[in-house]
Amino acid sequence: MQFGIELVIGIGVALLIYNVLHHFLVTVPNQRHQLEVQRGVNQEVERAVAHLQTAQGTPLVGKINQARILDAVWGRGIMVFEYRCQLESQLSTTAVLSQLNQVLCQQVHDDHFVTETGAPRLVVTDAWIQQQQLYFDVADVANRATQEYVTDLERLDD
Repeated sequence: MQFGIELVIGIGVALLIYNVLHHFLVTVPNQRHQLEVQRGVNQEVERAVAHLQTAQGTPLVGKINQARILDAVWGRGIMVFEYRCQLESQLSTTAVLSQLNQVLCQQVHDDHFVTETGAPRLVVTDAWIQQQQLYFDVADVANRATQEYVTDLERLDD
């Protein structure tokens, strides 16, 4: 009986130690890295969004209202960020997505925010309009996990 109690207490202590170590050695550094990456991506996206205009030169969207990390949805290591901003002009999602991709691609090339091969590090993976708000996801493909995520999304679209 005493051995069973000691065994349960030992397993409980081992689980506690594992969870504390995992939190400080894996979770906290990952969150710090995500926030660091998000700062750089936010700067690039904010600059690109400021250049979105209609053919008449009026702004297409307002400033970004919200930016958040989507790691809870896609898992650790995936650098995907969701943005939301007010839509100022009536355009289709495909028109907005096309212009956003074009402007973001130009912005990251101008700022040398590219991979070793010269490809843009930022890719718009999804966009939709809901209640006059433009929502879009941007992936930073600097790491392998995010590259695989973007490849999987492209396969789903085909």
